[in-house]
Formats: sequence, C-alpha cells, structure tokens
Amino acid sequence: MTEIASRPINIAIIGCGRISLSHLDAMAVRPQDARVVAVADRDLALAKRAAERFGAAAFATLEEVLDIDEVDAVLLATPNHLHAAQAMAALGAGKHVLVEKPAAETGEDALALAREAEARALVLAVGHTFRHNEAVRQVEARLPTLGRLLSLEVSMCVHWDGPQAPWWAERKAEDGLILSLFAPHALDFVQLVMGADDPVRVHAEAARLQSGWQGEDEAMILMAYPGRRMASVHISYNQPTVQDRKTLYFDTGILEIEHGEILRWNDEVIVMPPAEVLGDPRKLGGRGLSHYFEGQIEEFAKAVRGQPHRMPTGYDAARLIALIDRVRASARANSAADAIDPPV
Repeated sequence: MTEIASRPINIAIIGCGRISLSHLDAMAVRPQDARVVAVADRDLALAKRAAERFGAAAFATLEEVLDIDEVDAVLLATPNHLHAAQAMAALGAGKHVLVEKPAAETGEDALALAREAEARALVLAVGHTFRHNEAVRQVEARLPTLGRLLSLEVSMCVHWDGPQAPWWAERKAEDGLILSLFAPHALDFVQLVMGADDPVRVHAEAARLQSGWQGEDEAMILMAYPGRRMASVHISYNQPTVQDRKTLYFDTGILEIEHGEILRWNDEVIVMPPAEVLGDPRKLGGRGLSHYFEGQIEEFAKAVRGQPHRMPTGYDAARLIALIDRVRASARANSAADAIDPPV
C-alpha cells in the first residue's frame, strides 16, 4: 500500500463502448491518480484505438489483462450481465475493481463480490458517477445539521429513442431495463441520504411505452424507511426534456438540487456550478459531465490507497443491488401485464 500511495494507480479498461470514453477522458485529465496501462475489448481494433492514446497495450480478452502484474486495478465498462463474473475474476486475480453500475444483476451476486473483496483485502467500487459533484458533497456534509428528514423526492428523466447499446434491446422484461440501467443512479442517492437504513417497505409501478426494447422504460418507486421517513423516485426514458431534481424535506426547510448541480436551502443558493457545466441542462448533452468522472477516478484512487473516500464499495454496493431486486420484484407484481409487457 505504501508503494501505491506514491504513484498513479495502473488501470486496465475492459470494454470500449460508449461509456468508456468518459472514463478514458477522466484518466487523461488526472494522470496523478490513474495511468491506463491496458485496454481490452472483443473488438481488438477498437481496443487498439483506445490504447494508442495512452501508449497502453491492447487485448481482446479480460483474461489476458489479468495476467499482467503491472495492472493494479480493472475498470469494467461492459454490459450489465457480464459485471459479476468479470469482477469476480478480477478480484480472484488480485486486482482492485471499479465496475460500472450496477455491480451485479442480483443482490446475491453482489454480496458474493463484497465477500470476495473483503477476504482478499481488495477494493470493489461501483461507478455511481453522480455522487461526485459539489452539490451532492454538500448535501452529505450538511445532513447532520438540517434537522429531522421527513421525505425525499428524486426525479431523473431523459428521452432515449431506442437502445443506446445493442444489448439494451436483448434484456428480457424480467431482467429490467430502466430499473437496472437508470434506477441505480437515483437509488444510490436515496441510499446516500438514508445512511445505513434499508427501506421497510417498497412499492414500484413500471410500464413500457416504447417498442424498441423488451423491458420497462418508465417507473415510479415509493419506499418507507425507519423513523417514518419516505422516499419517492420517478425515472423515465420518455421525457422530451432532461429532468434531474432531488428534493429533501426537513422539519426546518427544503434542500433541493436542481439540474443535478444547483443546490438551494430554502431558496438560498448554496452551490452554483461554473457556467460551462450547465449550458442547456434540459437538453441531452446540454450539461457537462466530465467533472463527475474526474471526481470518481480521484475517489477510486483514494480508496485503493486506503485513504478516506466517497466511493460506494463492498457491502454498501451490495445493499443497493438487493434494493433493486426488491424494486424489480414489486414492479413485476404490481404492474398490469399489458402495461409492462405490450408487444415489442
């Protein structure tokens, strides 16, 4: 640990799809935290193009990367259904892991990963990117000072006109679409606010309004927490304008994050991001996201070095997947068959 604290973390990127570009850009900006030493993708030409930027080695498989002693950590930017097996293989090879959310498809698999990481004294971290900005940091810091929390509302909505990766269309309705791909962002914030408490009751409704995939693309979730606290989440792939609003209701006032970036306490602005971050935040691409990925790689490096950090890791990450299991089960039980499963 002493040796790794004095240099950048040597990272191998697995998967060169859409999201990998944001991770690669972040590591290019923060060379003090991370150095890309290997890239792997089943499309070797794609891996070579990504690796060339860093003078890194390119491979077609994860297994080849895990044989490289120089690699300290693996960043998994692969389809959801591969996360658990790939993360387990990386941990088994003695590598720290940063995996794109969700950590696994089931709570059982996520718990197995947490136990493996603990047994090997390795970091298993999950890329809940939207934790890593000043507004969320300030919410977390101010929670103990704001009185009694009564309820929490999260609304995260975009418009995806069909699958953003081919494997989205291949997911079965029972696997979950928006509840597996987008809900982790919202539920991670809820878990961050609610601390160590898990909900005592969960109710979810879901529907599919588009025909380009098999799973649900609209959902609402209501959760009851100890202390009579409540949380509601609305997620959608069907809204013409981007919505990212988080509102916390206390017995002393209201704490609100607008557009994911602007923090207000009782209408007083606490955090206002630089102008370049919020261009037109109601349009896709109208909000800069690079600072999230840069903050995330900084926090991951801290975790690997054994320093205090803000990454969701290990058992906390597994708790979130267990919650998603409950949400998906509730949605399947409560939603009318013709609402959640119309003809594709």
